[in-house]
Amino acid sequence: MEYQFCFDVSCDVKTGFYIPTAYIIPKNQRITYVDKKATADVLRSLNITITTLEPNIQKAIAICEALKPEALIKKFNNTGKAKKSIEELLKDPKIVLGIQQYYHLKMAAFLDLITASDYPFSVELNKDKDFRKSSVSTQNNPLEAQLKFQKTEEGITYTLALKDEISVFYPCDKNTMILLFEPSWLIIDQKLFGLKDIDAKKIKPFLNKKTIEIPSRMIPNYFEKFIKDMVKKTTIEADGFEIIQLNNLQNCSIEIVHDFFKNSYYLNLLFDYEGYVFDASKIKHSHSKIDLNQPEQIKVIQYKRNINSELIFEQKMTSIGFTKTEHGFWRLSPKEEKTETYDTIQWLIENQQELIAFGFNLNHLKIEGKNLQTEKPKIHFSNNVQNDWFDLKITISCGEFEFSFAAIIPNIKQQNQVYILPDKSCFLIPKEWMMQYASLAKLAKVKEGILQLPKSNFAVLNAIPELKLETVATEKKEFHLSPLVKATLRPYQLEGVQWLLEHYHNNLGGCLADDMGLGKTLQTLSALVCVQEKLEEQQREAEQLDLFGNVIPQAKEYLKALIILPSSLVFNWYNEARKFTPHLRRIQYIGNERKLIAKKLARYDLVFTSYAIASRDSAILEKYNFRFLILDESQYIKNKNSKIFKAVNQIQARTRFSLSGTPIENSLDDLWSQMEFINPKILGSYSFFAEHYKNPIEKQQDPVVLSELKSLISPFILRRTKEQVLKDLPEMTEQIYYCEMEKEQEKLYEEEKSKARNSLLKTDGSKVDKINIINTLMRLRQLSNHPKMIDSKSELDSGKFNAVTDYLTTLIQAKQKTIVFSSFVSNLDFYKKWCILHNIKFKELTGSTAQKDREIAVNQFQEQDEILLFFISLKAGGVGLNITKASYVLFLDPWWNPFAEKQGIGRAHRIGQLNKVNVIRFITKNTVEEKIIRLQENKKILSNSLLDEDSISPEIETHLDYILE
Repeated sequence: MEYQFCFDVSCDVKTGFYIPTAYIIPKNQRITYVDKKATADVLRSLNITITTLEPNIQKAIAICEALKPEALIKKFNNTGKAKKSIEELLKDPKIVLGIQQYYHLKMAAFLDLITASDYPFSVELNKDKDFRKSSVSTQNNPLEAQLKFQKTEEGITYTLALKDEISVFYPCDKNTMILLFEPSWLIIDQKLFGLKDIDAKKIKPFLNKKTIEIPSRMIPNYFEKFIKDMVKKTTIEADGFEIIQLNNLQNCSIEIVHDFFKNSYYLNLLFDYEGYVFDASKIKHSHSKIDLNQPEQIKVIQYKRNINSELIFEQKMTSIGFTKTEHGFWRLSPKEEKTETYDTIQWLIENQQELIAFGFNLNHLKIEGKNLQTEKPKIHFSNNVQNDWFDLKITISCGEFEFSFAAIIPNIKQQNQVYILPDKSCFLIPKEWMMQYASLAKLAKVKEGILQLPKSNFAVLNAIPELKLETVATEKKEFHLSPLVKATLRPYQLEGVQWLLEHYHNNLGGCLADDMGLGKTLQTLSALVCVQEKLEEQQREAEQLDLFGNVIPQAKEYLKALIILPSSLVFNWYNEARKFTPHLRRIQYIGNERKLIAKKLARYDLVFTSYAIASRDSAILEKYNFRFLILDESQYIKNKNSKIFKAVNQIQARTRFSLSGTPIENSLDDLWSQMEFINPKILGSYSFFAEHYKNPIEKQQDPVVLSELKSLISPFILRRTKEQVLKDLPEMTEQIYYCEMEKEQEKLYEEEKSKARNSLLKTDGSKVDKINIINTLMRLRQLSNHPKMIDSKSELDSGKFNAVTDYLTTLIQAKQKTIVFSSFVSNLDFYKKWCILHNIKFKELTGSTAQKDREIAVNQFQEQDEILLFFISLKAGGVGLNITKASYVLFLDPWWNPFAEKQGIGRAHRIGQLNKVNVIRFITKNTVEEKIIRLQENKKILSNSLLDEDSISPEIETHLDYILE
């Protein structure tokens, strides 16, 4: 910046106002003569954009423009008629008041800016524009007024003096000019002063004389009109009057004050000196008033604070754990950096007896102008169970009032602790109630003052021990694993079976969310066998005999468990059931012949079908009332708007279980879908869930709501990791292998990236559709892997291909079995051709691999030592495979879906694996691949969605500029 600014105020003849003007001069030049006003046209001619100036300069210039007479005419001439002159406007009594108020407000702000920033300032700049002659110093402390009254035979002599830091002087003895009346600003001997507490109009009579004579007959009227209010705010001296001094501190009251900016309540001390109350947070130490009840015997009453007496009360505040703030208020000494809005008030209510014992007066406590009820509220409970509901009657008593808990539910939902009582007083809802009953307030329905809560929300009531529930929601049954299960279960698997059975017996759903490879299939089948045994036992107990003592045959009670799976897993589950539970009657509801068996589904223990068929045949499946509805890889229903989500939720079943190796608690949308399936309405509607849980957690990172949500869902999710339960599982290491692009490949990539920036990062503000973003980033991904992926005829080489094949060569020489994952089947083709060229045996599995061939390929890789490489497309092979012979897992093109990669790793790092598992991700440097990895590492992308490859994360869009830089 090559220029500086200075300011002048000069009296405008037309308005009588002192109007400010801004001038601009070269920087680092002594200010002498000024001629260039800092108008918009002048600034533009100097190539100065006003928005680039420092904020206070911008504000000061704006005020100068706003107070010009022509600006005032434009602002206040709103009659719709032809423009008036400023003189005409000031003749209108309705308008003149508005103009004066507006002027004082703007001018006061202007003078505050001048003094705060110490800008060069002058008053009444002379005609030759010599700034030196008119300059005024601005860095001066405010003045105080002092009044002196002297009684004479004729009346009273009244004197007003001003006091600065050094001396006391009379306005008439100096060159004094009133610049602004209220707030008061004066120019005294070329110095700018603020004047505390009084209107500058009170100074006006003393500009030319020291004293004013008040005749006896005028004393009462004059004092009432001119002196009374001023006396309250200034120091007075009186000769010839009776002076009564009061400095006896009678009591100390506590008041509640609110800090608007910090949104916190503090305590303030009020000291009562025989009728006048001093505010401890103010610096005022004395107060005077004049008693005119007997004009012939005027009395001056002076109240003065006793600092030693006040200090005793301050020491008491400190001793009970309070700290004095910079503004003179008192706050609890915080144990944590952040304290809640009403913490201090709640402490006061809970410890009021201690404060009273210390001598504090608590009789006039108010919040927001309403009397505070200091009696502690009490809460009373009663409940009974109606089928699948808890009926709760909760009442609150506070002082003389008693009302239903339902009345404070809106306060709890809005986190407003202040509840208004019928007499317009208020009580403070205890902070622990706001937390303890938050879930109850959100989830309970209110009917005629009774709160109704689904039994599936029993976790909400665990936080209320006073309820003493009559029915324990999580009733436990003695459990023994059936010998019909042809497997030996590990201890954690037995715990999983018992967990599933407990939920079944209590008519509650559940999500078994163990890590991939921990045997969720076996645990589920084992639990189903136990239920089937119980059914048979009950059937035997219910047998009846005919007249001859023979057992009357009864229809067999089948288990009727519908198990919905990804298509690739139907055969796996069917084989697992045949292996571990061969006695259960099972069927695959798939293929073109399923219509023939549709009518017989109720006569099977286990019915296996795919998500695609469940969606297609939902009308058929809805007709049955299954005992179990079980979803494996239940992330398939994560999209609440999908056909499959709607289809599975329409199927009737007594108990619903979901199985997922993906930790669903990491995705709130997925979580709602899972919980809605296993226990409908447990988290309310999706809009309710988004408002009360999703948004507060994801947008505000609210730890209280997060804790509340976890307590709600934790009874229904069983999550164990491999590290927790499999101490014998081999070590796994992960590393990133960075690859350099070939020179020609890099040149082509930069060209494509430049096109992408121009296409996606539009400067006109228009949005780019998601499909365009997906396709553009997909093209850059492909190019960073191999140029042939976007142009099959390309002759360009690939840096990553060379790096990967070199790495594979080393692994092959060491005879290490390796899984190679890629999101692109076409990318795998390059490596398969390389294997064929070098006579390397491999197996492959993609979406086009037939179901029967999948098992063959896995078995051959597992059993044949000479087959060292297994190429798998990530989408087709992420689930349902047990490849425990592989000790290396390579990802050719990692992207933004870490869950898909985790599922891929889980194919090798699982029960049965004896070797250390090494995971290597190949990343091409200086490409979108590297940028995404960096964002993931910095946690700028929330890995909280099971994104498909044809979906895009909102965080990808947010950081698009970084990705393409």
